[in-house]
Amino acid sequence: MKRIWPLPLVIVATVWGTAGAPRASMLRAMSLPELVTSANEIVVGKVVSVSAAWDPSHRKILSTIGVQIEESWKGLASGSIAIVQPGGTVGEIEMTVHGMPRFAVGERALLFLQGHNHFQVVGMSQGKRPLSWDTDRKQWLVESPDVGDVVEADARGRLRPVGPSARVTLDDLHEQLRAMDRN
Repeated sequence: MKRIWPLPLVIVATVWGTAGAPRASMLRAMSLPELVTSANEIVVGKVVSVSAAWDPSHRKILSTIGVQIEESWKGLASGSIAIVQPGGTVGEIEMTVHGMPRFAVGERALLFLQGHNHFQVVGMSQGKRPLSWDTDRKQWLVESPDVGDVVEADARGRLRPVGPSARVTLDDLHEQLRAMDRN
């Protein structure tokens, strides 16, 4: 005798089974020294534009982020640069790439970049450190990168999510990077 499942129970089981599905991207955690070594440019900049368009083959959406460089800590970049990355919205179509950093016009960030004419952020979201102004201390703070898709392996090789890093002043982080360069 065949058992027939009631349709509402099948729908609930299907939705419940997919509600906690993992995201499409998992990024290996990169240490600060790895970010520094992998980047050919490290800059403090302000986002001046964010736009998205179809690639020439009309298969994927690419976002172009215009950044005005305020400080260059590594490399030769100056003036304005463009970061190009997959994802964005064109009309009513949105392409999301989990793990890619998000940018908003007007925000300031410390960026670890690779490239020359068009740059990419090193380690995806790990290479973008948002900055916030601390009115009490009257200095810029470096926030933790978005680590929602970042994992590290424990001693047994099991993957576990990485937690956010502690906020640090921009000056202290700059000194840490200079110390790495001297060693």
